[in-house]
Amino acid sequence: MEVAIMPNYVEMLRLHEAGFSLRQIAKLVSSGRNTVTRTVNIAQEKELSYEEIAQWSSEELENMFKPDKDKKDQPVSYYVMPDYKQLAKELAKPGVTMQLLWEEYAQECRLNNKIYYKLTQFKKHFNDYLYKNSFSHVLHHKAGEQVQVDWTGKRPQWIDPMTGEIIKGELFIGTLPFSGYTYAQACIDQKMPRWIEAHINMFEYFQGVPTLLTPDNLRTGVTKNTKTQLLLNPTYEDMANHYQTIIVPTRVARPKDKAAVENHVKHLTTHIIGSMRNFQCFSIDEYNQYLLKLLDEFNAKPFQKKEGSRLQMFKEFEQEALKELPTYSYEVCEFKEAKVYTNSHITLNKHYYSVPYQYIGEKVTLKIYSTSVKIYHNQQLLCEHATVGTRPGAYSTNEDHLPEESKHFGKWNSTRYLEWARRIGPNVHIVISRMFDQGPEQQYYRRVHAILKMADTYSDQRLDKACHYALERSTHPNFKLIKQLIESSITQSDSNTSTQNEQSYLRGADYYDQFNRKN
Repeated sequence: MEVAIMPNYVEMLRLHEAGFSLRQIAKLVSSGRNTVTRTVNIAQEKELSYEEIAQWSSEELENMFKPDKDKKDQPVSYYVMPDYKQLAKELAKPGVTMQLLWEEYAQECRLNNKIYYKLTQFKKHFNDYLYKNSFSHVLHHKAGEQVQVDWTGKRPQWIDPMTGEIIKGELFIGTLPFSGYTYAQACIDQKMPRWIEAHINMFEYFQGVPTLLTPDNLRTGVTKNTKTQLLLNPTYEDMANHYQTIIVPTRVARPKDKAAVENHVKHLTTHIIGSMRNFQCFSIDEYNQYLLKLLDEFNAKPFQKKEGSRLQMFKEFEQEALKELPTYSYEVCEFKEAKVYTNSHITLNKHYYSVPYQYIGEKVTLKIYSTSVKIYHNQQLLCEHATVGTRPGAYSTNEDHLPEESKHFGKWNSTRYLEWARRIGPNVHIVISRMFDQGPEQQYYRRVHAILKMADTYSDQRLDKACHYALERSTHPNFKLIKQLIESSITQSDSNTSTQNEQSYLRGADYYDQFNRKN
């Protein structure tokens, strides 16, 4: 019959006090690590030292350190039980996994010479706790990690107070899948400005921003989404960049990717849309005010199958996990591309805006707001112009954007052009003067030069007569109008046309040098 050998409890404590690790002690005394750990824990709990127990009998040592064989679970009592409630809160945070939590738990036990569960048992007990306490959602989502957004199939409606017509709108919904906390808003349509506006209001309702923004593959936000290519609407992407969130659309034909928002659409339909079916209102603002009231009730409503509510889950776990709102809300804008003309301008809605001349010939990106336009080159902001009060054909010019001297016109300036115009005729002089009065002179050199050169083809008198008729038709005649008039029969009554033409063609360098001598 084999006789069990009693573990060397005295040597275990001596080696432990000498600084040896539990693993080293187990090897030196030829005992299991659990036995060593249990012995050390009991000695610490009872405040027993090596010197004290060295005087004990074998019976005394066994009574103190040997586990009770009649209690099958006795060894388990020596394992440090994790605080699973606190760990559940930690697991809800982005980037936190069970593996990480176990590693932290085990490390703390090692530092305190405590017995800890292996990873498998740790996960088993943790999962049991999560399901028992209705925390299973933390296994599928992280607090503050994601918001799912979409348009619903249920259309809100209100009455036009002037006509009595029933107006149908669109319903936007955004859901935080971790807590189920939900935002909803009625919009007049599904166009980009309303899509962006709903997102802005949603972030303000949450008082924070999730890490990921997950829309369905609707054209409002996603231009193209394939296995190899993802193209986002530039305005939508710009809005996401402003709030420092990342757009990750749902995968095509993957209904589970949007299960949370679709599930909450169903609940919202029952609780809110159904409740509002007999509610009469006369504006979208009135509709949204009542919708917000019901929405708050919906979020505060207790869960049916577990404790708490969406609001409670949001405030307790999720709100602190959201990123802070930026200092100012996003302003809706539109994106366009344009090419910088040789006169250092781009055109938008037939109005011309200056750009630094160094970018002549380059493609630039326009961010168009309600009252201004910002011009970028390779994401670098070049300049900004106000768009209020502009008119087609006119210029908004920053003189710093223009070269000091035009490469096309050398040392020519308004003074020289006006002198040239005066010599041709009084009406020509008036036309050119008014043209230069409209803005920075450099932007008119090309057009002025073209008008004055008409005298070389036709005559001074005929050009002056064309300008006379042009001034009767417009206070600011342009090149097109003057050219039409000079080519029409109304200006051909000049009997000296041939003589004037001859004189015009005979003009040489001396004719133009006289302007230089005077200036």
